[in-house]
Amino acid sequence: MTFSIRTGVKEDIPALCEIEHDAAQAYRAVGYDFCADGAVRDEEEHLRGINEGALFVSESEGEPSGFILLWPVDGHAHITEISVATRFQQHGIGRALIDKGEEWARNAGYSAITLTTFTEVPWNAPFYRSIGYSDYTPGADEPELASVQSTEAEYGFHAKPRIAMVKRLKS
Repeated sequence: MTFSIRTGVKEDIPALCEIEHDAAQAYRAVGYDFCADGAVRDEEEHLRGINEGALFVSESEGEPSGFILLWPVDGHAHITEISVATRFQQHGIGRALIDKGEEWARNAGYSAITLTTFTEVPWNAPFYRSIGYSDYTPGADEPELASVQSTEAEYGFHAKPRIAMVKRLKS
């Protein structure tokens, strides 16, 4: 399957919300129905990426197939969301989006990229470890990441074990 990656724009947001909801259905297979039934990133969150961080969209077969949303958080790039529509999964799109996000972060001068994820879901923490991310405990000087984790807990994501992860970026 061929795909391309481009910078996201405001007009993409409705399609990206649909992609995120569709991709979240995979969590049902591991008993995380609360993820599949939960809210998706809203317009304001996507616009924060467009205006302050980055939003990259993959296109396959002439339509958006996935995206990665990054925000600056405590002086690091932070992967806020990455989703690939179910019918386009398992074709390398997610990995390519991560690579694009890491490239953007390096070019923007960030020395690290962070994310939060579930520890026991195969395509979450185990996958990220396989591509160079490590478990990470945010320090007291990282209140924004603590706020991200607090917001996730408010949305019910604390129902299953979650961690922060980091990857140090080489320039």
